[in-house]
Amino acid sequence: MTKIILITGASSGLGRATADYLARKNYKVFGTSRNPENYPKNDNFELLPFDLNQPKSSKLLVKKVMQKYKRIDVLINNAGLGGSKLLVDMEDDEWNRVIDVTLNGTMRMTRAALKHMQPRGKGVIVNNASVCGWRAQIEQCHYAAAKAGVMALTRCSALEAADYGVR
Repeated sequence: MTKIILITGASSGLGRATADYLARKNYKVFGTSRNPENYPKNDNFELLPFDLNQPKSSKLLVKKVMQKYKRIDVLINNAGLGGSKLLVDMEDDEWNRVIDVTLNGTMRMTRAALKHMQPRGKGVIVNNASVCGWRAQIEQCHYAAAKAGVMALTRCSALEAADYGVR
């Protein structure tokens, strides 16, 4: 049975490389992006335009994949937002945008996927973090805080999901 994989942030960097690799290995890959013109070209890859800033879009995205394939075997939370700015110069909207996409988006996607994986008794969720989550770096307060949050979210949700067979 072909694995159904959902990857956020699949139009560039690590997300694109992962989506492209998995599609070439004949997995059915759904990739999300705010940049639909830049995505892997493969019959096993389907682009789903998606903006993690919209709280309800996570549910709709998972619902769309579930309607088509009745399951999600693997969720890869890759989407993230960064930037460089000293904290003293950072506006609230800059902080909030990074936290919302990088941390809250990961939480929303994880929560939406778990609602389908737990009743099945299986599934895998991979959350991409960063060394900035534990190592200080100038002009990275918002990004580092978001990635440290992703690390904590991953540990806590893994404990909650383990009894349901979800890794």
